[in-house]
Amino acid sequence: MREARPARVFRVTGSVVLFVLCALVAAALLIDAAVRSGGAQALLLAPWMLLVLWAVYVVGIASDVRADRSGVHVQNLLHRTWIPWSRVKRIAMRWQLELTLDDGVVVRCFGSPARSRPRRIGPERTREDGNETAEDGIARMQRLRLDAEIQPDAVVVRTWDWASIIALAVLVVWAAVAVFATR
Repeated sequence: MREARPARVFRVTGSVVLFVLCALVAAALLIDAAVRSGGAQALLLAPWMLLVLWAVYVVGIASDVRADRSGVHVQNLLHRTWIPWSRVKRIAMRWQLELTLDDGVVVRCFGSPARSRPRRIGPERTREDGNETAEDGIARMQRLRLDAEIQPDAVVVRTWDWASIIALAVLVVWAAVAVFATR
């Protein structure tokens, strides 16, 4: 029996860095607002900056592709799809990763891996000297699919990211309260 490995996460490159930079700028602006005009004014400004941070989080960090031996989990913005490998007929790369299911439905992965550029080979090296871990995400997903546990009766599950939706609702209500408090 094989050991269970954690899911392989494919995320948009640089998304965590962008989120951290946005969070630092938002924190600096909120601290500045609190120092200059007080905590109450900072609380009125906070939902707008947090809405921007929420958008960066949903687009860059929450949108990803996670794959393991049982299947692939795709999150596109607020929509989640879990697909067992037995339902995947084709893995392709166009503008983003596309999974074609056995019923003809194509699932496009917004936050997905991209093909890496071919590596340049130095004058003293051959292709065999290259790093084996430099393979692209598509090849890793193909290997996971080949090692998959076959589940012929598995179904595709589509859900919503309720935690992010609730966070958005709280921020929208907070922003509405801030607007009504200032008028």
